[in-house]
Amino acid sequence: MRPRRPMPSATLTVPPARPFARLLPLTLPFVLSLAACARAGTGVTTAPEPAMQPVMQAPIQVAPPPPMPAASDTARSDWQRLDYDVDRVMGVGSERAIRELLAARQPRRRVVVAVVDGGVDTAHTRLTGSLWKNPREVPGNGKDDDGNGVIDDVFGWNALATADGAAVRYDTFELTRLYAACRNQPAGALTEKPKAAECDQLASAYRDKAKEVKSTLLQVENIDDLLRGVERVLGTALKGAPITRASVTTLRLAAPDVEEAKRLWLRLDADGLNAAEIAKAREAYDAQARYGLDTLFNPRSTQRVVGTRDVTGPDATHGTHVAGIIGALRGDAAAMQGIAPNVDIMAVRAVPDGDERDPDVARAIRYAVDNGAQIVNMSFGKGYSPAKASVDSAVRYAESKGVLLVHAAGNDGENNDETPSFPTPELSGGARATNWLEVGASSWKPLASLPAEFSNYGRQQVDLFAPGVDILSTVPGGGLKRESGTSMAAPVVSGVAALLMTYFPELTAMQVRDILLESVRKLPDLDVRRPGDGARVKFATLSRTGGVIDAYAAVQLALRRVAPQP
Repeated sequence: MRPRRPMPSATLTVPPARPFARLLPLTLPFVLSLAACARAGTGVTTAPEPAMQPVMQAPIQVAPPPPMPAASDTARSDWQRLDYDVDRVMGVGSERAIRELLAARQPRRRVVVAVVDGGVDTAHTRLTGSLWKNPREVPGNGKDDDGNGVIDDVFGWNALATADGAAVRYDTFELTRLYAACRNQPAGALTEKPKAAECDQLASAYRDKAKEVKSTLLQVENIDDLLRGVERVLGTALKGAPITRASVTTLRLAAPDVEEAKRLWLRLDADGLNAAEIAKAREAYDAQARYGLDTLFNPRSTQRVVGTRDVTGPDATHGTHVAGIIGALRGDAAAMQGIAPNVDIMAVRAVPDGDERDPDVARAIRYAVDNGAQIVNMSFGKGYSPAKASVDSAVRYAESKGVLLVHAAGNDGENNDETPSFPTPELSGGARATNWLEVGASSWKPLASLPAEFSNYGRQQVDLFAPGVDILSTVPGGGLKRESGTSMAAPVVSGVAALLMTYFPELTAMQVRDILLESVRKLPDLDVRRPGDGARVKFATLSRTGGVIDAYAAVQLALRRVAPQP
């Protein structure tokens, strides 16, 4: 794979088109494998494709899921907090550490973790007790009490706003902005025009990206229609009874079309795909086609916009899930609890539905640092970084203030040593940030499948792996949901780092980083399937440490390095 380089540059190597704009992966490889069935016909009659309508944001109302049955193919709701030595699941061992190693100690400070993301639901009952509140701001008085330019930024800050204060939801791909800048089109208005030779390569990359997005959208629409037809057939066969794995499995001696519908439905269900997941994929690719690729679309003002206090925004699903992994309510015996006690979540909205912009990322990091964050979680990434210098400057600023930055490695199944996912710890001038942790995603499944099949990796660029598959956490509307991605793995690491900082405040961010890296669970002889291509490799070759984060071992190491608590 060719490297993704910041733009503009003396020379440009254009990367292959990336399948997903966000770090929350959509489980589509299996769906796309069924596309041939949808095209060739399966005996199931599907409805004609409806005319495409504008995407509308429906209210999010997600009920907590029912208890999951105990089965070898099902992750426990709390698996990321379990301990491999005790539970035989490759979690981080945080609950065991609190129970066995920290029982005689008390948390000694509250740790502020900034979640730089697409927004956080500040009304979620499992998060309200863990929200950072700006001590220098008087809520609701309509004044900028702390003088930072933002009125009433009580829970954090929203960088994504128009000149009149409206929230920005959709934005373009960075590739689209660069291509549009070459053509002097609106989407590139805020992007420096690349050189002519680079523009030729960008044009080719843009065409490839547009073809890939539109082709995938068509595939997903076909599968959506196929599933609707399958469920109509099954609904008739079941005489109105709910369509569940149990009810479908028990159908016997059915007509050929029912048997075919049964086979397809069970195959989809086995991969965790249902109408809701496919609808989510359809919405995501529709948004990419409508907004991500539109060279005439520019939701941002050419004037400098300070931002607003609205940290929830139009779609806070991703950021709310991330926040819950770190700091959701603890102590009530619920299966879904945050990793870290005594944590305050600072919500910083800087990631739209599309590629985040470098100046927004830089301002988000600086806002978090200036307002007291000890950790900044960054579950986002992209393939181009035309204003990388501004992000590098913010990273150096965080480094100078002793703030830990935790970044998700990406979900393309690619080698970050060859194909970077920005932002990166490699700074201009060749230095590497000393306050940075780059995180790949690991799974609860058998050890041969320890690295998540979608996770990026890299012996030089990825520091360690952490649980990131089927993670149950908070979503807007008061509910819970399982999600997968390095977006979920990064907040696991942020949570463990906050756990150490809470109990050992004398440790600096860099010392916490070193402890986390030195205490990983190493598996030097473990053969695994490499993400992306499935080749057999040693797990130790996929990251700098060759290991999975281990909170229990990290606490043991911290105890050896600090003076006994009086």
